[in-house]
Amino acid sequence: MASNTTQEKSFPILPLLLTLGATAGLSALAVRFYRRPYETLIDVAHAGMLLSGVREETIDAGGLPMHFYCAGRRGTPVVLVHGLGSSAETWAPLMWLLSKELLVYAADMPGFGRTPMAPEGVNILTHVLYLERFLNALGYPRVILAGNSLGGWIVTHFAAEHPERVEHLYLLNSAGLRREEMNSPYAVDRASARRSMEYMLGRSMPLPGFVLDAMIRNSQNPAYAGFIHGYDPAEELDSVLAQVQAPTTIIWGEQDRLFPVSIAHEFHAGIPNADLVLLPHAAHMPQTQATRKVAQIIIRDAGMG
Repeated sequence: MASNTTQEKSFPILPLLLTLGATAGLSALAVRFYRRPYETLIDVAHAGMLLSGVREETIDAGGLPMHFYCAGRRGTPVVLVHGLGSSAETWAPLMWLLSKELLVYAADMPGFGRTPMAPEGVNILTHVLYLERFLNALGYPRVILAGNSLGGWIVTHFAAEHPERVEHLYLLNSAGLRREEMNSPYAVDRASARRSMEYMLGRSMPLPGFVLDAMIRNSQNPAYAGFIHGYDPAEELDSVLAQVQAPTTIIWGEQDRLFPVSIAHEFHAGIPNADLVLLPHAAHMPQTQATRKVAQIIIRDAGMG
């Protein structure tokens, strides 16, 4: 049997090994972040969602395996639709808050995140088709829809085509109206990547080259680049807004320089009886830049706040 003296001398080795292991893990994470910053952040968000109790599944949506997250257990389902070049993880903070009161889903749209591209292509109407198939596969005849940027464009088209299926519509700095004062997020070099980030954040900030390079790589994602190069003006929302019958709340970060606040007012004027909420300190992604406020609005409207 080891003496007390031996035990006292050997015991500190355990915390030392744990410390070294944690340091090595952080070092590996830092190296991976340098090499693949976007993917690393997604993986961290993914892990955080699972640790917080969010469920992860894949469902057959008309032959396409769509990856999604689900949290919460009651009320009309809230379905969150991400923007161009993004994925379901962008909703992680908002999903966590909403799920305390509501049943919430966030899906990877075709070609993004963990969902493969659809054989029909990458245009808006294809995304609308697969949103319908996704809801059919889940078995929900009626839902609450929220979309950011491209996601707002998708859910607006869906609401116009399927008014009986949308209980409430939330548009967060939505795309779909093309105007001269807008700016493109598409990045082909470091200069355009830097401008794109400044547009989305609403301010300038120093960004290392490896982050800018990651934005360029993201823009070359086939679903992202395919949408940009195959852009169809016929899918724009100018003639669609008046057809939206669902109660609609437009939530807009005023600092957005991709889609300036003038676009918010056009959505407000075009959709009958829509409400407009302007967030002075948020930019292109209110779900991450003003998460609590967005959650309060949705929960209040659902009669839970």
